[in-house]
Amino acid sequence: MNDRFTDDEFCQYLIGILANVFPDLSIEGGADEPFYQAAKDNAKAVIYFRDNYPRSLLHELSHYCLAGYRRRMLDDFGYWYSPCGRSAEEQNKFEMVEARPQGLEKVMCEILGIKFSASIDDFSGRPPSDAFLQRLEAAYQEMLINPPPTALKVLNGLKNQCTQ
Repeated sequence: MNDRFTDDEFCQYLIGILANVFPDLSIEGGADEPFYQAAKDNAKAVIYFRDNYPRSLLHELSHYCLAGYRRRMLDDFGYWYSPCGRSAEEQNKFEMVEARPQGLEKVMCEILGIKFSASIDDFSGRPPSDAFLQRLEAAYQEMLINPPPTALKVLNGLKNQCTQ
């Protein structure tokens, strides 16, 4: 689907779809780093995604879909982020929390016709661990068969828009 658009156009297309799915959420591209800003003082929550990358938008959206109500009340869902250069223990923790969002992201990519590849957010050149890939596959299967309600809302919104 996205071969008809530039990345900028495709991101705008996705933002339009998602505005109908989540009217109380703003999604903005062009950020140096992805970030979720929780709703405050009657302002909408905002997902900021990196530059104009559709995959960044989908990845941050996956985190939003899987975060519960309390986590959505916290900036960046109350999670920590350690940049590239993590210790083996830090990398393992990162991979533990990233498999499920990437499983949902993979389903969204399939709906939209975007190539998916697992990301361990590590530029050392080492491949994803087998354990991470297995957890990601299990999460992917979960999202295909029995996604949580907010994820299902997004998946249905994307399917409905992309099959018209």
